[in-house]
Amino acid sequence: MTTTIFERRRDHYIVSSEPSLLDPNAINAAFGSKAMYWCTSLPSTTLQTMLKNSYCLGLYLDVAKLHPVGLATQPKPEQIGLARIITDFVTFAYLTDVYVTPEEQGKGLGNWLIECIGEVLDGMGDLRGAWLIASEGKGDEYYRKKLGMTPLEQGKNGICMMRRLGPTGFGYNEDDTPSH
Repeated sequence: MTTTIFERRRDHYIVSSEPSLLDPNAINAAFGSKAMYWCTSLPSTTLQTMLKNSYCLGLYLDVAKLHPVGLATQPKPEQIGLARIITDFVTFAYLTDVYVTPEEQGKGLGNWLIECIGEVLDGMGDLRGAWLIASEGKGDEYYRKKLGMTPLEQGKNGICMMRRLGPTGFGYNEDDTPSH
């Protein structure tokens, strides 16, 4: 597992892979919101395990920069977004759970977070492939432009992407309605 902490700062915002900055309560609140239609909140221990076993880039509002106080009482940055990568840090990366809270959207922060993901992926010199699931149309075009992702053509070159949904997985019922 990589030990190098990724960190970028812009104005009063931070993108960081520092695990101690992650706010499980804020992440779970986002997971349970309507804005993140593809997932639901998780039991605390499940969420902790998920975060511990992933490479997470948190997006934070640097509260201390907005409201300076003495060094001894610096407040922890407020979590306002996340991008989670499931990876072996060498050959494989799967990007998931990317969000910016609705209150902070429209400020270019999502684009910046994705640019940071691009830096992380570019740093994996032996990367065989990076994967993600995106909505057709706007979503796939965005990731194509920002990260150089391309849709996987089923059956091309003998490749077939497959899945198995778990009991909490986002999918569709037989009548094509979302399962949650």
